[in-house]
Formats: sequence, structure tokens, C-alpha cells
Amino acid sequence: MEIGPNTIVTMDYTLRLDSGEVVDSSDGNDPLVFQFGQGQIIPGLERELTGLKVGDQKEVRVAPDEAYGSREPRAVHQIPLDRFPEDITPAVGLRLTVQGPQGEEVPFTIAGISDGRATLDFNHPLAGENLTFSVTVQDVRPALGGRIILPGEE
Repeated sequence: MEIGPNTIVTMDYTLRLDSGEVVDSSDGNDPLVFQFGQGQIIPGLERELTGLKVGDQKEVRVAPDEAYGSREPRAVHQIPLDRFPEDITPAVGLRLTVQGPQGEEVPFTIAGISDGRATLDFNHPLAGENLTFSVTVQDVRPALGGRIILPGEE
């Protein structure tokens, strides 16, 4: 069976940046399982997986516009350090969330600390990056009735 609409895909992967740095991998972890065409993985990767079969390996390079987008300068803000709750010690690289206007959790990274202020970056950590995925397809099965069929279900 080929990867395409109405399929559940199981795959191993390694994600690298242009620098060669590995930023994510299924190595030593469970493989990635997703339903094709449901927006569960980035568009550029999903498109390149179309037609692959069990055992296929592929290296896929995905540009920012097909992944997490470009870095947006207006998504970077500064706040005084005293605005952080007492139980949080601000540190560069710390990932936190704030509550958005509709009550959703909005993640950010503390990108810098200077002169009593923290620079908060609300861009996705991989925004603006070219991503290279090395994938191996482990399983492709039908998504019966448009829903994911878990192992052991009929």
C-alpha cells in the first residue's frame, strides 16, 4: 500500500538543520504515527511522502514556507523581568506558555535578558529554518471510516 489519502503512516525519522545539527529524531523513541492529509505534519514533508511504501527511505528538504514559516520580527517582545511569576526564574532558552486571547496556550522562548528586561520570542523555534528529514516508512495502512485505527482495533 502507498502513502496517500485515507492512510495511517508509521515512520522513523531524523530531522536536521542546514548546520547538520539533529533537532529531533525517533531514534530510541517510538516512530511517528500520523494520518495522511489531516495536517498532522508539516505540508512540505507530507507532500514528499506521497506514494512511498513500507521499507522506502527518503531524504526530504523542506523550506521554511512549507514548514514553520519565516521568522516574524513582530513576534518578538520585551517585558520587565518583574512581570514573571515568582516561581519562574527567567533564563535564556527557557520555553514557557502564556494564555492567549481565546484561552489557548501560546508558547514562547526567552531569547535574551538585558537591563532588567526579557526578550520573548513567540516564533516557532524552527521558523526560518530549512529542514532536512531522513525518513524510513515502517507501516502504511488504511484509515477505516476516516478515523485512525489503533493497534488491536478492528
